[in-house]
Amino acid sequence: MTVNIRIYGMGGQGIITLAKLIGEAAVEDGKSAIMTEEYSPYVTGGWSTADLIISDHEIDYPLIENLDYLVTLSQEGLEKNLESIKMSSKLITEKSLVKVPDLYKKQAFEIPGIELAKSLNNPKGTNMVIMGAIGGVTKSFSKESGRAAISKRFPSFSEININCFDRGFEEVTRPG
Repeated sequence: MTVNIRIYGMGGQGIITLAKLIGEAAVEDGKSAIMTEEYSPYVTGGWSTADLIISDHEIDYPLIENLDYLVTLSQEGLEKNLESIKMSSKLITEKSLVKVPDLYKKQAFEIPGIELAKSLNNPKGTNMVIMGAIGGVTKSFSKESGRAAISKRFPSFSEININCFDRGFEEVTRPG
């Protein structure tokens, strides 16, 4: 199985860190992962995007050809990537920042990441909530490997970040 994920957001949202953690979690599960990243020319406040390919097999081409998942924490990210979205693609969005058009509602997971992170006393943990949601939706890495990647990257803040990750995972995997 190969999964192609594009993550898009604005400076300060931790998009590149999020993508690296997902790749590290996938590798922890014994998968191959490759990431490419782009930034806006602005020093602060501009867009950033990361493309991830995660596979059970060796990856021989580093660029996404068919987008399986678009994760966006900004409206601009959705609008810039609409042409790449297929009817089989899934969207994962930050509910308070992205308005999903009706045409794409059935394939969208609108996650209240900012709200959930604040409720867990970690207002900077939105990207960890979104990471959990990505794991739950894509099944590209296990919950255990996601937790391990977070613990390795943020040893002093692992508990508070794992709480956000777990909440994002639960948001998309609970019944109903």
